[in-house]
Amino acid sequence: MKNIKFEKKLKELELTKKDFVKIIGMPYQTLMNWKSKGETPRWVNSWLENYKYKQFYENIKKEFIKYDNKDKNE
Repeated sequence: MKNIKFEKKLKELELTKKDFVKIIGMPYQTLMNWKSKGETPRWVNSWLENYKYKQFYENIKKEFIKYDNKDKNE
């Protein structure tokens, strides 16, 4: 994936570059090296897609728990 698309996807996911490297567990400099090359490794796109779905399901889970707790309090 081109670096411009990578940065756009990070923004859509509300992730900073620092957040991304922290979650991945890699040095920030590695990400900067990708930028200088203009491309990311192949695995990054699928990782971002999985992160997107995880966030989606985590939000559904939170809403379900909130709704479930509301029913218990009534």
